Amino acid sequence: MATRIKVCGLKDAATAQRASELGADFLGIVLTQSRRQISLAQARLMMEQVPNGRFVVVGRDVDAAQLDGWLDSPAYAVQIHGHAPRDWIQRVHGAGKMAIATELSEDADVVLLDNPEPGSGQIRDWQVPRFRRPVWLAGGLNPDNVRHVVENLRPDGVDVSTGVEAEGEKDWGLIQRFIEEVRRGDKTST
Repeated sequence: MATRIKVCGLKDAATAQRASELGADFLGIVLTQSRRQISLAQARLMMEQVPNGRFVVVGRDVDAAQLDGWLDSPAYAVQIHGHAPRDWIQRVHGAGKMAIATELSEDADVVLLDNPEPGSGQIRDWQVPRFRRPVWLAGGLNPDNVRHVVENLRPDGVDVSTGVEAEGEKDWGLIQRFIEEVRRGDKTST
């Protein structure tokens, strides 16, 4: 099975559309404090402009009111780092969306293992634990190292943000290289 690819920290529809066309399976939008943060209104507009994109709304230390706004959006999935309402996964599922947890959770659809400071680009100690849910890796991935990670660890998915940026902005060429390297890794790990 092909490794799932999520490009995160997208701030405009053109880049989201291009990432999707290049083969990204999921498109991440940051809705809480970050240099990549956009508003929920901007996120809704982007989702409308790229209607075939599987958007993941991403946040940190999310309260119930924020979560309610996200659940009312056309997002495909919700990913929460840090504190969240106790029943957030059940609420996400109740809204018909996928739940991406950032810690091992049997209730989540996917577990994303990231650096303690998500979006920092710092390399984490990549490991894929034996777990009953799909496990995605993040934290310092880029076009130069992702093939090695895919070939050797065989995660269910990978997530990139800083690793496909040049001067703080998403670079379409780096996104393309990242996706190509994941696919090369898929071919040699099977």
